[in-house]
Amino acid sequence: MAIVFAFPQTHRWLQSTWTNTILLALLAGLVVTTLSALLRKQWISTLFHCGAALVIIGGGVTAGYTKEGQVTLTDYAYAPFEYRQFLLEGERISLHSFEVPTYDNGMPRQYISRLLFPEGVKTLSVNAPLRRNGWTFYQMSYQQDPGYYGEPVFSTILTLRKDPGWPYTVCGYGILILAAFAQAIRVTYQRTRAQRLEKTV
Repeated sequence: MAIVFAFPQTHRWLQSTWTNTILLALLAGLVVTTLSALLRKQWISTLFHCGAALVIIGGGVTAGYTKEGQVTLTDYAYAPFEYRQFLLEGERISLHSFEVPTYDNGMPRQYISRLLFPEGVKTLSVNAPLRRNGWTFYQMSYQQDPGYYGEPVFSTILTLRKDPGWPYTVCGYGILILAAFAQAIRVTYQRTRAQRLEKTV
């Protein structure tokens, strides 16, 4: 469910009063069930319901508080400053360099951006995002335009995303997986025990 919340346009859907009411009711039910199972010392049931509650909480936080944007930075010495750098939460981030390695036939093999942060240069590329201070930088694409003297000028296109809900979601799924393993072990143990009892009778 939290994965669905992370898709674009879900913010408007979650603004519905009915949707929020249903999710809050479901969350309240899970919390009550978790506490009830805990009091009865039903540990596996407690894990299942606690994990599901965390997944819903993580999905709600992701949908309501995720920040996302896109920036285009130009790798050109004559480009104005606003084309080569941007501000992110008060920090100035600049494009150090951009590279497009190619295959022998000239087709792009990879897009590589090197960003200059206050602490130094960090690299990101396609399928190798950069994570820093809760933000994830994704290499999306690039564009090529002619420069002042007709030379090729490359610009890198990056997507920035900050998701404060993912720790809750990951923790919730981890607990659900743990509960599933515990249930499988429990069922296997019960079957083995039952088979042994049948043989002794």
